[in-house]
Amino acid sequence: MLKLLILLLFTLVFGERPRCDERTALIALRKPSYDFSIEILDRVSQDTYGHFVFSPISTWLQLLALAEGAQGKTQNEIIKVTKYHRRYCFRKLVREIFNSLHEEVSHMSNHRSIIAVDRLFEVKDSFKRRIETLNAAKVISLNFKDANQSANIVRKVFKTDKEDTVGVDAQDFDMTVLLISDQHYMKADWKRPFNPLDTKVEPFYFEEVKEGQVNMMNQIGYFNYTEVPFIDTQALELPFNDRITMILLLPNKGKANDLFWSLRNITLMTIFSSFKTNGPKLVNVKIPRWNQTTNVDNIPELISDMGVERVFHPHLANLRSMSDHRLFVSMMANVATIEVTEKGVVAKVVPESLIDRRDAIDFTLNRPFAYLIVDKSINVILFAGVYLKPSRF
Repeated sequence: MLKLLILLLFTLVFGERPRCDERTALIALRKPSYDFSIEILDRVSQDTYGHFVFSPISTWLQLLALAEGAQGKTQNEIIKVTKYHRRYCFRKLVREIFNSLHEEVSHMSNHRSIIAVDRLFEVKDSFKRRIETLNAAKVISLNFKDANQSANIVRKVFKTDKEDTVGVDAQDFDMTVLLISDQHYMKADWKRPFNPLDTKVEPFYFEEVKEGQVNMMNQIGYFNYTEVPFIDTQALELPFNDRITMILLLPNKGKANDLFWSLRNITLMTIFSSFKTNGPKLVNVKIPRWNQTTNVDNIPELISDMGVERVFHPHLANLRSMSDHRLFVSMMANVATIEVTEKGVVAKVVPESLIDRRDAIDFTLNRPFAYLIVDKSINVILFAGVYLKPSRF
């Protein structure tokens, strides 16, 4: 009887413990990852002056990996900013969801993340096992005194010999004990391809008094299109497949790199619900062919402004679940690349000769625009960016 009363009292005071299943894990994932993504995208947009591509979910996952090695106030800061669930069961399910996503998009996206630690500071096997189980990153111990060799090893992990695309070079190992680097590459085939023969050189107006030239891809067809009054923006969906899609955002006024600030006021479901309500529209689509690579190597500064500070401070960081030695994160980088071309996987389309162009909505990206690449099954932003500076790719 006493045990029953104690259990009843515990339930009344603390509430029923939430069930740990995939559905509740998705609920625990969607809003925290979206809020974090939009906030850091706004900061990256301002820091890069608007022309960039970035993988916000990669940085979110990097912080989740750090949380596994953190304790005390250091861990509390990470949990507060990422809204990372304290129960290991939820964290494991979230990782399983992302591992499933990784398998789903492996043919269109290449993602690698490392946690490199100076070999003088022994990393606990328990931390390595947990990170390996969660498939959060590859933990490697390096001789930081041999900076060139360490940088070469990192490049081998990322399977590239290009120094400018890794986010890590030899000088990063100087006066460093722990660094994190993430590389994400995206090139996918459209569900409905563009015809290369319709691609033409056209002007792109990137400043009021300037214009450049781009290779403008063209097609006409039925697509999800809507006006989003909350952010005064036109939105068009171009799917890669039934799960991964690109949302193109063209502001009616104002700057494209300010859109991420406005997106704080809505969710992805706001846009998708509007698509569903309005139904597919006949749209004459004109978008540039483009390639972007952005190396954001000042993530500690951006994350500190959001509230994660201690993990980057040599005297305040508590990473005792990672190592018995005093560690702190010296560097954190995110390198993202996106390549957008005409290529597609489905050739069957409605013959344009049967389409009455007079009824079509014109959606022409001949001025700065923003874009989101989204996993619709879990409502997570995989990539996002702003195209501001025209180039003939």
